[in-house]
Amino acid sequence: MGFALLVASINLAHADENAVRWTMFNVTGPVAQADCHFLQFPDGSNVLIDAADAIDVPGAALAHLNKLHIHHLSLVVISHFHKDHYGRLIDILNAGIRVDRVVLNVPDKKSADREIPWGCDWKDVQATLGELRDRGIPFTTPKLGERIFERKSKDGVVAGMDVICCFDGLNTPVGPTDVNDTSIVIRLSYGKKRVLFTGDLNDAIGSYLVKSTTDLTADLLKAPHHGADGTVPNAFYDRVKASAVLVPSPKVIWESARSMRTRDYFIEHHVPIYVSGINGDVTVTITKDSYTIHTEH
Repeated sequence: MGFALLVASINLAHADENAVRWTMFNVTGPVAQADCHFLQFPDGSNVLIDAADAIDVPGAALAHLNKLHIHHLSLVVISHFHKDHYGRLIDILNAGIRVDRVVLNVPDKKSADREIPWGCDWKDVQATLGELRDRGIPFTTPKLGERIFERKSKDGVVAGMDVICCFDGLNTPVGPTDVNDTSIVIRLSYGKKRVLFTGDLNDAIGSYLVKSTTDLTADLLKAPHHGADGTVPNAFYDRVKASAVLVPSPKVIWESARSMRTRDYFIEHHVPIYVSGINGDVTVTITKDSYTIHTEH
């Protein structure tokens, strides 16, 4: 089991040849939420899971990458097409950061159209895909069970990213769903340690996964849907059995009634909680046998 260290900052400029680093960038504002997760692999490869910042802190995602002098991303994963998860992808490209490829999941148009004008912006989704085509950046939708990224440490330990859930919002085991439930769910494994990245997974597909034979266990959990109402049932957390949870949420939302069920679950189960709007940037250093957690605040 890992343990937490509270420090003012951490230097991510150089890769650890025998560790994977995950930093939950604090891209939340005073009242709005967003996701942007930076992974650094033992060979120095950089991966981004979601590429956005909150509407009340525009430019935060790119500022984090610039601060770390990141010029190349081997992979960008867009968990689903809500702007608080993909909205800064083109800005990152415009800044000159080279992206080798993008993994994404375009929702069924009917699922997207149900959210006009408050949710999924179908025209902007198509414009984003057009930008990727124009720039010659390959993008694909992964298949269930696909390993989308793999690297080895200096001592031969494999770090892999595997897709354990990916539905288009129409052809699902539970019928039509919202765009949140098109989230690509990814398990990062390194040695004996596992991290579950859940996008904005909601109750419908979350409940399906609970009843399925899918292996959901993980040492660390990126809280689905910012921990807010409508997210996965508590039985999902029971299946994961995480020993720590990272939540990309502003303080005001995390401490509100909107997040009460998720918040109370982890408090009652004595699971350490790290919230971007409270702790700032949160960096997890994962070795083959353990992990440590560093917070900015």
